[in-house]
Amino acid sequence: MRILFAIVDGGGNVPPQLAVARALRQRGAEVTVVGHRGIRERVEAAGLDFECFSAGRHFDPTPQRSLAAIMLDFTRTAADRALGRCVVDAARRLGADAVVVDMILVAAIPEIERSGLPTVVFVHCFYQAVRDMAAGPVGWLLRSRGVDPLYAQHRGLLQIVTSRADLDPAPAAGNVAHTGVAWQGVPTPANPAPVPRVLVSLSTNAFAGQRRMLQNILDALAPEPVDVTVTVGPGIDAAGVRVPRNASLYAWLDHDEVLATTSLVVGHGGHSTAMRALSFSVPQVIMPANPLIDQKLVGAALARHGAGLLLRKHATPEHISQAARTVLRGDHFRTAAEDLGRQIRRCDGAQVAADAITEFAGGRRETLRA
Repeated sequence: MRILFAIVDGGGNVPPQLAVARALRQRGAEVTVVGHRGIRERVEAAGLDFECFSAGRHFDPTPQRSLAAIMLDFTRTAADRALGRCVVDAARRLGADAVVVDMILVAAIPEIERSGLPTVVFVHCFYQAVRDMAAGPVGWLLRSRGVDPLYAQHRGLLQIVTSRADLDPAPAAGNVAHTGVAWQGVPTPANPAPVPRVLVSLSTNAFAGQRRMLQNILDALAPEPVDVTVTVGPGIDAAGVRVPRNASLYAWLDHDEVLATTSLVVGHGGHSTAMRALSFSVPQVIMPANPLIDQKLVGAALARHGAGLLLRKHATPEHISQAARTVLRGDHFRTAAEDLGRQIRRCDGAQVAADAITEFAGGRRETLRA
């Protein structure tokens, strides 16, 4: 069986797709990833074959720019039909039995499906985020370009959602399969360090105002009796940031190693980071960095289930320190996070997704043969 993944260089959308691709490869499938050049290193590190998009828009989420600028670039990428034609060409050349296409490639989805290739849409976040995107400015701009932002839903395409249905505000739909959280590594219950460890992670993507967010968080945690670990990533220029004595800044760390002894995560609400923290039973304080995507939904879901608190993007240091103390001292936050983490660790969503894709591709192949 040959499977082609089409993946955008979008940050948190990449790890769950690579996890599912690895699960398929472990079952004997031949897997190739076609995507933006920024993901090449991660794809090849996962042991997968990679091809760069041969046409269409380039997308890089790391340069500093305004929120309007990054969302316009995002929308232009989502509306680019040339990326879909590129995927079709690659799939035919490789003899793919199915194409798994990133939900961000909205205009590519009909190009691929209309070519006759068996098509699966990969949703790396809550399905509610897909519906919200279609109803908001991105959806309006897509429709103005003749692109249906809910094409996959309207056509009844299989949509794999690597999230928990009980956290997702979207109602169940027949063609939407929630597989559970795709593990990144093998999660275990966190064993908190004697001095509470706080992991601060504000996305690999560059969102306007992140540097101010980081400084507010550091100022908030400076007087607290905690050990702060900050992963800055390529999206934030940390030069000149005031770093208190109890904090250490890193360009990159393996979050699994950090989460194993962490008591609290302060993050931006990216689905990938938040679910990874939950898989280690770590409660969170969420400060959405981009109000136009799914981050507020994630923070609200954690707050609704008692596993964290949701703050404004530019919450004051006083509000952040109060929220951190509340979560660190509140046993019910830890209990809620432990319950969700225990459920996530029962089953790797990547394996469930691989089952669904294998069944779909195999069934379509047998149908075509018949």
